[in-house]
Amino acid sequence: MTLRDDLEPIVDDARSIVDDFGLRPFVVTVRSITWSGGRPGSGTATNTDIVIDPAPKVAEVPLRLRTVEGGRFEDGDRVVTKISRSYTESQLTGGTPATAKEVVWLIGTDEYRLVSEPMKKNFEWQVLLRRITD
Repeated sequence: MTLRDDLEPIVDDARSIVDDFGLRPFVVTVRSITWSGGRPGSGTATNTDIVIDPAPKVAEVPLRLRTVEGGRFEDGDRVVTKISRSYTESQLTGGTPATAKEVVWLIGTDEYRLVSEPMKKNFEWQVLLRRITD
């Protein structure tokens, strides 16, 4: 084990304090939906939810990043940071893609999809999400 590995639970505890003060008001959930009909929308849906705890930081894509990487981002995109490294990439992405499965991120009641693979940082995961429109 590395020092970073030893410090991760302490970092998570510190993030819980921020959550306890109500400074991170969004409940963020990763929902894996498996369809009995073999493809999304076909048959009965079975949901498996993972509520991200401690609550991560949810923000709009910073203007500086939108400017530097013009055209990559859309209105409504969200950056979710400070996700505990106790989660695996498989938990954040829904695991191996399957034809009968889809993964939706919920921020409150709004639905989002991953734009790219989660980024692993020193003490956190970061994801870029795009709102699902009807």
